[in-house]
Amino acid sequence: MRVLILGAAGMIGRKLASRIAADGCLADRRVTGLDLVDVVLPPVPPGLEGRTSTLVADIAQPGVAARLLAQKPDIILHLAAVVSGEAEVDFQKGYSVPTGVPALSSPRPLRSLDHPFHP
Repeated sequence: MRVLILGAAGMIGRKLASRIAADGCLADRRVTGLDLVDVVLPPVPPGLEGRTSTLVADIAQPGVAARLLAQKPDIILHLAAVVSGEAEVDFQKGYSVPTGVPALSSPRPLRSLDHPFHP
C-alpha cells in the first residue's frame, strides 16, 4: 500500500510517519511506499528507507494535487494546516490549505492524467 502524508513535517505528521515506518504496515496492510509532503522538508523516518519520498510543496498551489495523485496513493492522510496566529493574521493563507482538500478528493484534477485514478 502506498501512503501519502500531507503535513508530514508537522508534529503529528512526523509521529505518524515514524509509526508507519516502524510498523511497516497500516490497517494490517504492508506499506510499500511512503510519500511525505509539506511546505518544509519532512524528515525521513527510519524503517522505510528506499521506499520513502519527500517533497516540499504547497497543496494549495495549482497542479500540486494532480502531481501527488499521479503517484497513485492508496490512502491520503491530510494533516496539513496553517495553525496558530499565522492564520489569524493572514486569513487567505489560513483558508488556502483546507481548500486544497477538494482537489485531492475530487476526480476533477485527474482528468488531465493519461490514466485516471480515483483514490
